Amino acid sequence: MNTTKPFTSEHEEKIRESFKRHSAETLEAIFKFRKEGDLTVVLTAVHGIIERFLPADHAGPLANRPDSLRLIEDLGLDSLTMLEIIMSIEEALDFRIDDNDARRIMTLGDVRRYVDDRVNNRPVSLAEIKTYTRDQIHLLLPQQNPFLFLDGAEIQGQIIRARYLFKGDEFFFAGHFKDNPVVPASIVCEALGQAGCLWLVEMASSHLDHPVEIKDLLFVGMEELRFHQRAFPGDQISMELRLTRLRHPLAVFEGSVNVAGKLIAKLSALTLAFGDLSAESSTAPETPTPSSASEPAAPTHAPA
Repeated sequence: MNTTKPFTSEHEEKIRESFKRHSAETLEAIFKFRKEGDLTVVLTAVHGIIERFLPADHAGPLANRPDSLRLIEDLGLDSLTMLEIIMSIEEALDFRIDDNDARRIMTLGDVRRYVDDRVNNRPVSLAEIKTYTRDQIHLLLPQQNPFLFLDGAEIQGQIIRARYLFKGDEFFFAGHFKDNPVVPASIVCEALGQAGCLWLVEMASSHLDHPVEIKDLLFVGMEELRFHQRAFPGDQISMELRLTRLRHPLAVFEGSVNVAGKLIAKLSALTLAFGDLSAESSTAPETPTPSSASEPAAPTHAPA
């Protein structure tokens, strides 16, 4: 970012006071950027700012950690701490981060890309967030009441976040379990599948080389799905799926489910099929092993 603002001794004193609990390397990087306009040290400064706020069980250098790391779920930051980080980056690099942009910063890669765009005077490349109400979802998906388990959702690039409140009057609670109703694991899986279907309906064509017609939405399978806690009537589940592979007619997502910030379930691969499967299904590649191929299994034609 080419700036003509002078960096005075007063500015330096204020920076030293504000960042006195940060590492010497972080402070040096901030000064090199502010005094000399050195863009090569910007990420060092930003990584150092975030590292200062990491909880003990997630502490450590960020420079070699992947872009996909989620700031809240993977690095253990909360919304208040994220606000402190945003404010610290603003002060260190001398620009304001728009509230809408701040809301779209979800991963370490988002931070890196955003800051790189800003200091290089480029348009911000963060993916826009599209939001969906239950009524909108109802019009888009083949799943309908009483078997629609999405109250709202938002899509940001290759990520979909969705939620559903189990009100307690759902039909399955009458028999699951007697006198101690629990949300069935299969219903949580169904809700995840519906979130993946919504992403496909809205985003599949824009992520492929050519548009496709979403003629079928079929459940193929899940891998390494583990439940950590139960959900009960009155709980709102918050789901997040991230696209990891896409090749017509198959899509693979990784994801998690939380209730009030506590992990309920996590899975490494949810595979859905979409489009016209009549030609592709007979020649689709086999299920990959963790150390080999990159394509998922042929669809089994089970409705999603």
